[in-house]
Amino acid sequence: MFRKNNNEKGFTLVETLVSLVILSVALIPILNLSSGVTKTSAIVRDNLIAAGLAQEGVEVVRAIRDTNWFNTREFDSGLDAGAYQVQWDSTSLLSLGGNPVLNLNNGIYTYSGGTPTKFRRTITLTKINAGELKVVSTVAWSTQSSASKSLGAESHLFNWK
Repeated sequence: MFRKNNNEKGFTLVETLVSLVILSVALIPILNLSSGVTKTSAIVRDNLIAAGLAQEGVEVVRAIRDTNWFNTREFDSGLDAGAYQVQWDSTSLLSLGGNPVLNLNNGIYTYSGGTPTKFRRTITLTKINAGELKVVSTVAWSTQSSASKSLGAESHLFNWK
């Protein structure tokens, strides 16, 4: 016959449930933190993309100015004051035309082909004087909470000739 030993130790059902409640209470802040980190990383990602797109807009206008020099045209030829759009391979300013969203096509932001994104870029040119052109590239987008955000880059291009 088997004898029951009353000295055996173990967890009762109540102890197990209490430990599960304590574990759950400890995990809730960790889950909230991971959710916050995910939202923050999305915000940082969007800001970095917008900063890159804004700088790209300025660089495209700078390339147009440089091409004018190489072709012995006036530095601001084709760079009239106003609002425009450009994409990475633009050789001239494009009409703003309702300011469509940029598409992502194989890692390149463009207006043709690819998947539509939430980013819109506007290039604003202002002639300061005969030898200076102010370029403002602004990228706007909507966040997950439907708030509008924008980020810009500004540069002044000069006629060094």
